[in-house]
Amino acid sequence: MKNFGLIIYLPALLLVMLSAEASDAPHLQGYDNSLCVRAQRIIVNSGPADFIIVKLSGQGEGFHSIQMDAQPGVVTIATTVGSGHGNEGSEAVDWVGCKMVNQERVNDVLELALAPTSASCRTVNEYTYDRALAELSPEQRERYELKGRKLRFADDYIAASGGEWLPSKVHDYITADSRGLIIRAPSVRVPWVEGSGEFYQGTHHCKLISLAAMQLWLTERAFTDSREVFPHDAGVCEAPSSMTSAAGSCRFWFAPAQAMFCQDYSGSQWNEESTRRACAERHASPEAQVEAGNRYAGAGGIYSQQACADRIDSELAAGTCVFHCGDADETLWHTPATDADSPAAMAMMTRACDLYIDRR
Repeated sequence: MKNFGLIIYLPALLLVMLSAEASDAPHLQGYDNSLCVRAQRIIVNSGPADFIIVKLSGQGEGFHSIQMDAQPGVVTIATTVGSGHGNEGSEAVDWVGCKMVNQERVNDVLELALAPTSASCRTVNEYTYDRALAELSPEQRERYELKGRKLRFADDYIAASGGEWLPSKVHDYITADSRGLIIRAPSVRVPWVEGSGEFYQGTHHCKLISLAAMQLWLTERAFTDSREVFPHDAGVCEAPSSMTSAAGSCRFWFAPAQAMFCQDYSGSQWNEESTRRACAERHASPEAQVEAGNRYAGAGGIYSQQACADRIDSELAAGTCVFHCGDADETLWHTPATDADSPAAMAMMTRACDLYIDRR
């Protein structure tokens, strides 16, 4: 792996600049850490010489905030991982989330003519599966072929929006039958509108099964009656930790939903410094986003030390979307009543979050 040596640490965010694919190192961590880089190449049918890839990595709210992009000679992707426990209790990557750009955006912005492809998230999962099979010993391969329950792959589940895709659970799209498991990858695909430049257009996102999880299946779980590629917490959040915020709030324009939101920072990790920093990445209005070149990062939303319900510039909420419900980085997105009739806003609210509260 070529590394430009630039590593910038921010809360919940690690930025690593990569010059091309990570190497084909046989160890699991190396493969899974570079899985989104490989996926981006597969999705757009490109080679290492076509452009540099910059990888942004974040967890929780940090992953929500970082975005994919395409600029001349450079494609930026955003990644996150879900971790569980592998052999002997060691931590292993279970799945990888990749925010990527599609081929139309790459060809337009980077002025390339990449050959058309029908590659999907399923294609990447099948690539990883073939890799997992290839790394089995002859004895392991024979045992799996003769006695193991098989992994099969179906077409991707296409979410209606990025807001729905973000909280989607990989295991919710895995089904079991007598032969083994059938895996569908949660994906979202937003067409590229040439000349528009909206940050959320021209996207192709995937949530993918890790090599570590597939190898654990091939060597152990395939010989059980398990209905899961990897264990997961099936808990359901019934209420947020708070319906307000002691760390301030932010009003901002969110282009994918075409609506203004007021966000409370209800989780225990938030303080005034971190909420101001998060709000500074937003757009205060549709006009402000246009002035920022329709990029995701803006000149700042409208921050207040008060919670949304106490702000004089914020209306009563028609609905509240709870993100990372019960976690330290929990946040609340409130849709004002004036935006309640916006189909895009309401669709985003009802599908996007861990818990939706209708407050009308």
